[in-house]
Amino acid sequence: MRAGDLVMTTRAQIGVPAGAIGMIITTHEPRAVDASYKIHEVQLYGVKHYSEYSRRFLSRDLEIVK
Repeated sequence: MRAGDLVMTTRAQIGVPAGAIGMIITTHEPRAVDASYKIHEVQLYGVKHYSEYSRRFLSRDLEIVK
């Protein structure tokens, strides 16, 4: 996954249902040395209160929409 990819959430969070659609804005590397995941900042669409803001998700909680 990289910036610009259209993604869907696979796990519900507070205020964000599973299946919400968004676009990855930036990707961050974790500080842990042996971490096998990345942190993605996602701009969500159609989710009230979060359509103006970005939220952070782990790569395991997202899947690319084709």
